[in-house]
Amino acid sequence: MAEMHYPLKRRMVVPEAIQNQLKREAHYGCVICGCPVLEFIDFSRTGIQGDELKRQKVFLPENMVAVCPSHNNKFQIGELESAFLSTSKNTPFNRVHDDLAFATTTPNEFTISLGGCTFVNTSRLLVVDDFDLISVKRMDQRFLVMDMNFFNRNNQLVGIILENSWSSERSKIGDWDIEYLRPKRLVIENKRENMSFEARIENGNDLRILADGLRYNSQKIQITQNEVLLDDREVGADIKGTVLTNYDVGIKAETTIF
Repeated sequence: MAEMHYPLKRRMVVPEAIQNQLKREAHYGCVICGCPVLEFIDFSRTGIQGDELKRQKVFLPENMVAVCPSHNNKFQIGELESAFLSTSKNTPFNRVHDDLAFATTTPNEFTISLGGCTFVNTSRLLVVDDFDLISVKRMDQRFLVMDMNFFNRNNQLVGIILENSWSSERSKIGDWDIEYLRPKRLVIENKRENMSFEARIENGNDLRILADGLRYNSQKIQITQNEVLLDDREVGADIKGTVLTNYDVGIKAETTIF
């Protein structure tokens, strides 16, 4: 197996307990637009003018808010005012626009479509070489919460989503484009790496996942409507077209060793 490189150190500046509190307050989406990929900012400080050392040591949840990388970037360059973020904290998008939140419409069983396979109540969706690449679960029986690991062609971990918290190789949005489109469609792209990921909710309780250019151990992963391909080799073909309920792992694959 090729050597793995992990330049992205997931050093959580904001304590996990505070992140979880802010996510719950925001109903698991950006307080401004509802995007489920989140970063956390202290709006009592003035973006890039803040004292970074102090920023890492003092965390007051009442002065903090969960936003998407795009709105975090706008705050950092001074395009969002603290007063607006404070108001948004008290009236988060997903509470005001519940019908547009990245959530199922009912607490009933929800299905996930992945490359022609259908899974019900299965969190760990794609595992390669015993490493979890894509997982999805629900919080409060409705809000979808994701774990994702993005590797590039050099086996470098360049992006992580951990229970909707985002961390990337760059401290801000950088080469990543993260958009939450209507209706209930999340798109993540890195054009430099030719990498794309899409998750959209259909018919209220059905999640469909598509991807291209994801990688693990230098081998390309593609998820289409009908196939999951690992280096152009279909995986999960034996369960395609079936509905599988309460599985521990959806699709499990092994990379090819040359």
